[in-house]
Amino acid sequence: MLPKPIWLEGEKVFLIDQTLLPVELNTIEIRTEEAMWDAIKRLVVRGAPAIGLAGAFGVYLGAARKLEAGILTVDNFTAEVHASGAYLDTSRPTAVNLHWAVTRMDRVAEQLVQSGEQEVRMLVQGLLRECEAMLNEDIAACRAIGEYGADLLEAIPGFHTMLTHCNAGALATSMYGTALAPAYIMQERGHQIAVYSDETRPLLQGARLTAWELSQSGIPVTSICDNMAGVVMAQGKIQAVIVGADRIASNGDTANKIGTYTVAVLAKEHNIPFYVAAPLSTVDFAIDDGTQIPIEERKEDEIRMFHGRQTVPDAASVFNPAFDVTPQRYITAIITEKGVAYPPFRQNLVALRDGKQTTGAEVHNLQYQVVKAAKAMSQDGLASGSFGNVSAVNRAHNLLAITPSGVLYDTMQPEDICILHLDGSAITGVENRYQPSSELPMHCAVYATRQDVNAIVHTHAAYCTAYASSGKPLGPIISEMGMIASGDVPCVAYYQPGTLELAKYTAEALHEANGCLLANHGAVSVADCMDRAYMLAQILEDGAKAAALAQLIKEPEYIPPKNCSLLYEKMKGYGR
Repeated sequence: MLPKPIWLEGEKVFLIDQTLLPVELNTIEIRTEEAMWDAIKRLVVRGAPAIGLAGAFGVYLGAARKLEAGILTVDNFTAEVHASGAYLDTSRPTAVNLHWAVTRMDRVAEQLVQSGEQEVRMLVQGLLRECEAMLNEDIAACRAIGEYGADLLEAIPGFHTMLTHCNAGALATSMYGTALAPAYIMQERGHQIAVYSDETRPLLQGARLTAWELSQSGIPVTSICDNMAGVVMAQGKIQAVIVGADRIASNGDTANKIGTYTVAVLAKEHNIPFYVAAPLSTVDFAIDDGTQIPIEERKEDEIRMFHGRQTVPDAASVFNPAFDVTPQRYITAIITEKGVAYPPFRQNLVALRDGKQTTGAEVHNLQYQVVKAAKAMSQDGLASGSFGNVSAVNRAHNLLAITPSGVLYDTMQPEDICILHLDGSAITGVENRYQPSSELPMHCAVYATRQDVNAIVHTHAAYCTAYASSGKPLGPIISEMGMIASGDVPCVAYYQPGTLELAKYTAEALHEANGCLLANHGAVSVADCMDRAYMLAQILEDGAKAAALAQLIKEPEYIPPKNCSLLYEKMKGYGR
């Protein structure tokens, strides 16, 4: 059964005292804004969405008590609501939901007064109705986050276990949670799912809260020390990481419980997707990046003491930030109630907020295609190190994804792939980690010439490079080459890599062929999809190898031109 950290009974507000979990389940009634401020500060209630709700309820409670005291009037109503909100906003500075919630209550107070209502009791009731609406909205938002997140987990091959940090579950929201919502939805859908939960020093929210609520809900959970996450990843025990967020900058940089940054770096090292789950109210569109997020520092005793016993000597200093900021380059996607935002986050978070179409899914798909082909190229011996290049396009969205310059294929991640317009120009709001391949002009020229091409693979394969050094076209030595050309595979003369001359003559060579050799520079294959382009790259290398071996026979026989033309037409449908 999912716990609820904050709820209404009539006009009374109740909280679960999370400081006592998992040993004791105790509920307390909060009657004043001062008691709510204290509850937020002491982490009786915590988690960005729940803190926001608590702040809104605190504003209502402040107004209700002032009404009882006879000091609240229609004339001072908005000023008193603003004062309560400003006071509650000081309880914890990092969670943007708190500021968002009290600001919303401010706005509602103004609207209530402007409506012409003359009975102050009805104005207070209007605040209560807004709190109830926010509570219901949060439940719906968390469920939507869970649905989107579960879809992502279902798409991961062999998925069965995720890792999370701190507590971004039902206890941190109104119900379901954010980071744990996908696990609850997976459970509803009948999937077997398990969770590894970092203990989350120094206050152990992962051990005390996440492990407690998951075990209460029947989801298998394993608690680990924070410094064990790397081992769990290295041993293949998890296939995804999902964490919550206290504030997200407009570029995607994310503030979450201290230790999240470390988990993100480890996930990248182990090629594990790292997702942030949060409602759009957690995104602070007013700040550019994570350097502008205020980070709360808590009392030294949280580190100096452990279970009432001193563990740090008096002479030692203590540094106790409650949060850290994970740079957006480590984040695979941000899961919101409006959909999933992929990089570029600055552009796609705004699109989700405004109800517009994002390019994130298309970008992620292109990046995945390119990385998959680049890694295969390295593993299959078609390229070494970071040499060669791969690209794919989505013509409908004017997107081109290309391998970066100087990044090893073995360690390359989807987020490393550069995203540009089809003509190679930069996309507003997109922050590529690296410079695109120096052969970008060649890719753009081919895409402009061949409207049927959506993927390009440029290898530095040994046999293709060796054969191309002759400057001669490659004859049709094997029948599979009928997929590439209706006769000889053309060979482009040597031009400096990355030049417009190389781009121009490569595009010309590929005008009617699906592959060509580049003198002393490997081979290029093109197709309407990545899998086919990569297959043609393999066929080109096999053809060059067969031609080299055939030279030992002295007089090899090539496929006659007439048969080549027939093969070319027949092979257009091969594998379709």
